[in-house]
Amino acid sequence: MSKTFLDRDVMREAFRDAAHIAEHGTREEKSGKFLPPPGWTGHLVTAADVASKKARKNKAA
Repeated sequence: MSKTFLDRDVMREAFRDAAHIAEHGTREEKSGKFLPPPGWTGHLVTAADVASKKARKNKAA
């Protein structure tokens, strides 16, 4: 077996695992134990925040 063949399989499994975690979340996120730190006043980033924005007609000044 060549090293390239093994690397391809390892990368395929890593990408598959990363996609599963991105779609379903980690064990901590599913259980609700994943909480922001105390005193945190920011907002959580959701898919709506990342959605593409409409193109502007004018350039920014």
